[in-house]
Amino acid sequence: METQKGQCTYKAKGAARADGLLDWLIDMDGAGFRPICRALLRAGAAALMMVAGAAGAQQYYYEETTEVERGDDLMQDVVLGMQNEERESLGLAPLEWDAALAADANRYARSMARTGVFAHSNRASRSVPSGENLWMGTRGAFDYEAMIGSFLDEKRMMRRGGRMPDLSTTGRWQDVGHYSQIIWRSTRKVGCALGESAQYDYLVCRYYPAGNVFGQGPLDAEPSVLASGNGVMAHGTK
Repeated sequence: METQKGQCTYKAKGAARADGLLDWLIDMDGAGFRPICRALLRAGAAALMMVAGAAGAQQYYYEETTEVERGDDLMQDVVLGMQNEERESLGLAPLEWDAALAADANRYARSMARTGVFAHSNRASRSVPSGENLWMGTRGAFDYEAMIGSFLDEKRMMRRGGRMPDLSTTGRWQDVGHYSQIIWRSTRKVGCALGESAQYDYLVCRYYPAGNVFGQGPLDAEPSVLASGNGVMAHGTK
């Protein structure tokens, strides 16, 4: 087993604090990277939130815990509202909610909640060929706006006019992969679901047709044949 060090940032009332940097460990095993944040915090002071990307590219931070509203209709409203607002600002067609994608996402979200393994699904296991964005956080601590907002926040690292895999100003496309999937021009449908374990919430969003295709950019003109499993798709957000 290989261990890699990094850091967590403590967030209070939405503002990151430099004095809140905490050590975290990523343990690598055969199933992939499983992030574990370890810290000595005041009891009940914070909740943990993670955004899935490729190994070493995840974002981890602590935020004050609050009660949040949940529900399928609310999730659909937030997912479509926030993502389509961003797409509209770029002149892109809106995403539509797809029940089959949501059902597929629900099966995998429940699987992660049951196993505790936070990792992307095997593409072959998806009943609908699709892209996938994942999020994980302390159960009941984050609203849907925070979940989708963490994807959209990657916009600040997007390379203007870039093509896969040269999409990010950081040099790692995985740092912007959730955002690029959301704004991928040819993507038309989305379906999301939340799985809950005793400690964590697991959000799965599926997108059809899938984005993040190597050699293409999110705002490129649509190909004559929409993605349907053809071409090379990257992992991280996949």
